[in-house]
Amino acid sequence: MKKSGSILLAIGAFLLANFKWLIGILKFSKFGATFLSMIVSLGAYAMIYGWKFAVAIVYLIFVHEMGHVIAAKRKGIATSPAVFIPFAGAFISMKDMPRDAKTEAYLAYGGPLAGMIAFLPALPLYWWTQDPFWALVIYLGAVLNLFNLLPVSPLDGGRIVSVLSTKIWFVGLIGLGIMLFTNPGPIMGLIFILGLITWWNRLRENYQHQVLQYEREQIEKFMHDIAKWPELETTWDMRVSMNEEVSALNQAEPDKRFLVPFLHDEKRLARDQKRLDKVYMNRKWELFKQWEREPIMFIESDPLRPAPSQALQEAEQAARQRLAEVDEQMHRLTTYYVAPASTKWKVLAAYLGLAAVLSAFFVYGQQLLHR
Repeated sequence: MKKSGSILLAIGAFLLANFKWLIGILKFSKFGATFLSMIVSLGAYAMIYGWKFAVAIVYLIFVHEMGHVIAAKRKGIATSPAVFIPFAGAFISMKDMPRDAKTEAYLAYGGPLAGMIAFLPALPLYWWTQDPFWALVIYLGAVLNLFNLLPVSPLDGGRIVSVLSTKIWFVGLIGLGIMLFTNPGPIMGLIFILGLITWWNRLRENYQHQVLQYEREQIEKFMHDIAKWPELETTWDMRVSMNEEVSALNQAEPDKRFLVPFLHDEKRLARDQKRLDKVYMNRKWELFKQWEREPIMFIESDPLRPAPSQALQEAEQAARQRLAEVDEQMHRLTTYYVAPASTKWKVLAAYLGLAAVLSAFFVYGQQLLHR
């Protein structure tokens, strides 16, 4: 272990032993998680690479994340405080989803832009002092933010280029796969897996839309059917009919065959439709039995004015809530990545411009470190 790492460990142990009250305050403060995780990351990096490297990398990551936070604030999107993960960077989570890919790209662009600004002061400091540390800051800042611009979701670059076309994600995955093959590592492997999942989910959005459309029809049918129950003169025929239908659905053998996506989508959709039929039929059957057992209430004790069923009202409210969720999901699937040509050109220019500048700093930083 390096001497600097031992010093940081000693300082950390002293603080934990003598300032527990401070840790308690930070734990419940708004930025407590950021501060504590930052200290942990600082110590972890220092133990392996030394405290100068640790300070540089944590500073660069922090400014990068603050770029996302500021961009989100400008768009009115609430975020969590930044949380550092040693050797994996840091992350923030959005408390609200962006309304479209254009907004998400704006939030994503804020990170590498701020990250580039973060290491610019190191340029005059290096020219003035010729200290290799400032060359390291330039190089690290360029590498970190250039890597984040790879067109693979969930990296910033993938979220930016989604405005242009999500098909670019596949190209990014090929590039990342080559990098992973030549220089394997757990973090890069995790990013590759997440990127693969995101790309695949995007490919399957049309199928997801079909399933949601069928569920929407089932919800509307459910609400239409339960609205007619209070008008029934007798529930016997309805009970017999529903009981037979529920029994038939529950006794049917589920299709557990492996169906190849795209190739067997018609069969997959039929299977998902049967699943939804079973879910909503059983839900309706359980509600029917509950409604039958529910005592009849009257408005102002007038036998000619039966009060609405509380069970049916609650079921209708839950159904409308789910219907709103389904409509929102369907809307996002069909409109989220839609953007005018003018927006696409601006995003492309901004993306390529930032990538070019960072690439230049990357080459310059390498030259400085090899002098």
